Amino acid sequence: MDRWILSRCAGLAAAVEERLRDYDAFGATRSIDTFIEDLSTWYVRLSRKRFSRGVGADRAAAFATLHTALTTVARVSAPILPFLAEEMYQNLVVGARDGAAAPGAGAGHPHSVHLTRFPTAELGGLRNEPLEAAMATARRAVDLARTLRGNANLKVRQPLARMWLALPGGDLHELEALVALIADELNVRHVELIGDESDLVERRVKVLLPKVGKRLGTAIPAVMAAARTGAVEIAADGSVTLAGVTLAADEVEIMATPRPGTVVAHDDGLLVVLDTDLTADLLAEGDARELQRAIQDLRKDAGLDLDERIQLHVAGLARAVEDHLGSVAAETLADLVAAPPPGATVGTIGLAAGVATISLARIDAGAGPS
Repeated sequence: MDRWILSRCAGLAAAVEERLRDYDAFGATRSIDTFIEDLSTWYVRLSRKRFSRGVGADRAAAFATLHTALTTVARVSAPILPFLAEEMYQNLVVGARDGAAAPGAGAGHPHSVHLTRFPTAELGGLRNEPLEAAMATARRAVDLARTLRGNANLKVRQPLARMWLALPGGDLHELEALVALIADELNVRHVELIGDESDLVERRVKVLLPKVGKRLGTAIPAVMAAARTGAVEIAADGSVTLAGVTLAADEVEIMATPRPGTVVAHDDGLLVVLDTDLTADLLAEGDARELQRAIQDLRKDAGLDLDERIQLHVAGLARAVEDHLGSVAAETLADLVAAPPPGATVGTIGLAAGVATISLARIDAGAGPS
């Protein structure tokens, strides 16, 4: 993640400089807006645990990377948003606001963003376009899989056993490093990259006759017969070859029929297949995650901060869900107790295995688990 967002920083600086040289302030602003969207909805969101619970060098690297990204935004925005960019720079680098010390403050750093050099040359060595392309593919896969989950009425907190990604004709090497990220983001236990999709889906091609009829002429019967039998070659660009005739991607409609127990989606050559079979173990883990969410919501209702330790009692859980209660307690900073604690805030949640009653209260200073 760090290498990716730093590469995006380098790309942002180059793009904004190019557009400003062409007096295209609108294009430069669009580039900045897209980067901020990537930073906030992808890098920061996926790095939350590193910021809040990370330790040592990894946590420091996450904050240092975020600092670089934010200062890059300030520096490339300076010609367009001079006052906002200066405010950001003062807070991030100079640390002048309220007398606070900021990372990067001190000798060697100009005291105004408008005295800094444009960061293109400084960041150029961080550019990694293959990684950016792989991350873009990973994000497309995540979006497709989320749509599949929604269509199949599978909640995001419900773990799934397996997911397959196929990118015919594409380079899967860079994507291999992002498999764990994809699995974590989609709550899938195992993600498999495949080159041959034939074992997962059956491809059918519908020829759009209104578009190709005049061009094909007497070849239409042979082309239609090949489409019906499945004797089709599909290229990476979406074009297909039927009976020796090549049709462009917009001249056909490609339909993918999944095998039982799976759902499938495809977009511009990328194929995503989700295993929708839910075992008892998967259902129990899904209930545990819903319980964790309910505990945190109840904590907020009780006016407790997310970093405060609590006493927790849960009643009405099925045995399979009870097996996950220890990990739920660890994630919610809770000490499990045998009975509802005094003065507890109480709530209920409907789970697949039944209704559970949650009781929680702040742990008083000096108190320990009961």
